[in-house]
Amino acid sequence: MSEWLKTEFLMMRGNLHLRRKSYEAALNCYCEVTQLRPLYATAFAKLGYCLAALGRHQDAVVAFERALQIRPGFTSVYAHLSLALERLGDTGIAAEYLERALRSSAGDLLKRRSNAAYWHHQLGLMYYKLDDWKRAADNLRLSVQGKPDGTVYRHLALALWRAGDTEGFLEACKLATAASPNSAEAPFGLGWVFFNLERYPEAVAPLRAAIEIDRTHADAHYHLGMVLMELGQPQEGLRMLREAAKLRPEHPDTHYAIGVILAAEKEFEDAIAANREAVRLRPNFAEAYFNMGVAYSELGQPEEEIEAYKTAIKFNDKDIGTWGNLALSYSQKLMHRDALHAYAKLCELQPDNEMGYYGVATSLAFLDRYEEAVPNFQRASRIAPSFIGAHEYLGFTYSLMGKFPEAVACYGSAMNLAPNSAQLHSELADIYERMGNEEVARRLRSKADELKGSGIDPALPNPKRAINKVAAARK
Repeated sequence: MSEWLKTEFLMMRGNLHLRRKSYEAALNCYCEVTQLRPLYATAFAKLGYCLAALGRHQDAVVAFERALQIRPGFTSVYAHLSLALERLGDTGIAAEYLERALRSSAGDLLKRRSNAAYWHHQLGLMYYKLDDWKRAADNLRLSVQGKPDGTVYRHLALALWRAGDTEGFLEACKLATAASPNSAEAPFGLGWVFFNLERYPEAVAPLRAAIEIDRTHADAHYHLGMVLMELGQPQEGLRMLREAAKLRPEHPDTHYAIGVILAAEKEFEDAIAANREAVRLRPNFAEAYFNMGVAYSELGQPEEEIEAYKTAIKFNDKDIGTWGNLALSYSQKLMHRDALHAYAKLCELQPDNEMGYYGVATSLAFLDRYEEAVPNFQRASRIAPSFIGAHEYLGFTYSLMGKFPEAVACYGSAMNLAPNSAQLHSELADIYERMGNEEVARRLRSKADELKGSGIDPALPNPKRAINKVAAARK
């Protein structure tokens, strides 16, 4: 048998194995052909197909590149080479090759021999990975024009969503549902976007439809649970979330969401258990640690509360809420040096946060560092001029420093904001008494007594009680 006949016979056998997806057998045939005819481009191309099908993408790239060296215009090889490169993580180069194949003069040949819809779908997915949402959407549109397909419509919907085209996304989701009426993914995608747009009433129907199609769809149960929670149906939401946890117990966000609902229902011990499961599955889940801290606070367990907030900060030291809660917890336990550090961090993260400077100031005052406290109280009152507590505590701090005129001025500012506060009248009376002005002190106390019985006395935090608590702790 001549060498030519032998290679053609081997090619036929290889093609037969390839059609049967017997890739190893086909590979052996094509390897023998390339040894007999080292300039046979088609043999190297088929060799590359087999290697790619067997997951040997690096070897496939070598085979495809050899085919292109022999026949530079081999358009379909560029297309398959792009897929192999994409599998190896070279998505940018892969997209360039596939774009070239589709746009080349031989592109029509590629489109006739292969499925243009398939190749535009693949190119769209490559651009999606490259965060080039417009090119992704353009190619996915070309794909569904050639062959309407529910999966491609779903990919198109995601690309449009990422591109910020909400209306286009919704339309693609509807088309995906029509193209694949038995697939839960299209209605789920529609419900998912309504959820993200906070259009919760509109999210309910498509999410329920997804569950009707596929009762094992954990994501649909999870998102429906979240939607129902937002719609004020916590028990029904909790039922959906618990079903999602059964279907996918390894999903930490589901356990976290269960904890959120349980905490809202004041079932704090169960909420802590749910968040513990969340952090077991995702040890750096800062939000779950934060929620555990809140639950411990409600249960009156300050040591556990503080530890939970500290752990949350270890994984996310930029969260303002966690620093604020930790600072408050330290303050309530009279750990004012620790509170000072936490409040200072809060100010660093959010320089226009009046509560941060107020917390720094009160912590300094409790540590008898009055001179340092004053500018922080002033900063808080400048940021929020209507912040009664900042004016009041600044006045009280001035009184402890013996700066009575400054103290009177600060209480005046506070009383302009809360003229019916018996507490402010009483505290200012104490200051006038210390100044030796008994007459003004008497009038202020009389007014304070009158306001106490009037029912219009607003409740304010009492700086004197706080200072006395610190003094008692020091004894």
